[in-house]
Amino acid sequence: MFVVRRLRVWLLVTAVLALGATDAASQGSWQRGAPLPVPRSEVAATALGDEIVVVGGFLRSGASSTRVDAYSPRRNRWRRLPDLPEGVNHAMAAAAGGRLYVVGGYRDGMNLTSAFVLDGGAWRALPELPRPRAAAGAAVVGGLLVVAGGVGPDGLAQEALAFGLRTERWSLIPGPTPREHLGVAALDGRVYAVGGRTAGFDTNLQLVEAYSPGSRRWRSLPAVPEPRGGTDVAAAAGRLISAGGEETEGTIGSVYAFDPKTRRWSGLPDLPTPRHGLAVVGLGERVYVIAGGLTPGLSVSSANESLLVAQG
Repeated sequence: MFVVRRLRVWLLVTAVLALGATDAASQGSWQRGAPLPVPRSEVAATALGDEIVVVGGFLRSGASSTRVDAYSPRRNRWRRLPDLPEGVNHAMAAAAGGRLYVVGGYRDGMNLTSAFVLDGGAWRALPELPRPRAAAGAAVVGGLLVVAGGVGPDGLAQEALAFGLRTERWSLIPGPTPREHLGVAALDGRVYAVGGRTAGFDTNLQLVEAYSPGSRRWRSLPAVPEPRGGTDVAAAAGRLISAGGEETEGTIGSVYAFDPKTRRWSGLPDLPTPRHGLAVVGLGERVYVIAGGLTPGLSVSSANESLLVAQG
């Protein structure tokens, strides 16, 4: 009987270990790509076609960059796009119809109302935002460029901004719970706002909310497992991927995936290089985490790491 019990225990342990190994294998491991040509943090980023574009941000000196760099995962190579008309940090970027939109941000400590589109290889000024906005997030859904969260003219923004891609007109729409340095992404016709903070590193939040165009409010969803501000989020393989951030103890390396179908969060392998003010961009079934600060506050990096996200 003792031998049988030991055999059962051994089989159970073996099965658990095998399951864990299978899960780890299905998630894969982080891979390093060609580094961002100029180290930066507090960047804006988005997928544009089959490339990932990183816009502006802080330079090591604390100056705001005008650089726009595009990364091709297939070639593992960067190319430079036309510089922004003005240097920005904490700006927001999104893409649709082969066009790159960059709005708001900070310059010289002031949050901005400027908006630009890169169309046909040249930047064009768009109508200004109805409210200054920085440290927010942006995503395109239902023909609208939605700018959610962030800092407005009088502190944390209460409303979100919507830009009609066809009409090129701005409007005010309901905003998520007021917070800045959050992650915003679109998935399956909804805009998601993940994490963020209300002030310093010790005010990080776990909030997750979703918005459908035309709705009167944002809907609460299960919280991300750990508070995070200075973070970002992206859609990949049908899930939301939340990565990075900063807190009083340092930068955040944990990564989580949210499945809208099951409404559950699951853990993914930690970032090899924990960062804040980073770019998290999904392209197909892979998520890319680029740039960002290695320590809380002003710091920069050229890190370019990606993870194959298993289907939920």
